[in-house]
Amino acid sequence: MAVKIIGLGNRLYGDDAVGSLTAACMEELGLPAFDAGANGFQALSAIEEGDVVFFIDVMLMEEEEGIFRVDLDRADLVEITDPHRLTPLQVLSLSARSKARPKEAYIVGVRPERLDWPGISETAIRRLEKVLRKFKRFVSTYGIEVDVDRVLECVRRKSNEPW
Repeated sequence: MAVKIIGLGNRLYGDDAVGSLTAACMEELGLPAFDAGANGFQALSAIEEGDVVFFIDVMLMEEEEGIFRVDLDRADLVEITDPHRLTPLQVLSLSARSKARPKEAYIVGVRPERLDWPGISETAIRRLEKVLRKFKRFVSTYGIEVDVDRVLECVRRKSNEPW
């Protein structure tokens, strides 16, 4: 079993870049993170049978942020409607179908403020900070230490760089 942090997001669409940039910054800091970019298909190569997977992504939701456990039995039934992009649930559905079903899966979600060019809004970064502080406590039980301040500094620095 391994813990995997997977960021999803399109860096050309403002706050949608949150997951992608956060994972890239975590990876730079030596954490078990993978930036799957905008389409989600790359995330499939990072998931193996028995992993504990955390997706970081923006979510259209009422809450400003949160960590949500995925019911993997229900994720197996998710339909793929767009062949160019996958949501975390669709990635999990495909991983289960390819015999790489994780043991547990979570979505670390941030509600976007704006989905336009350029950069991540300060509101989304504040929401990211709140959820990363919760995430830090959560993943410490798996032996992973997250320096939230360094991750946020990196996200801010890279937020206006589309690639």
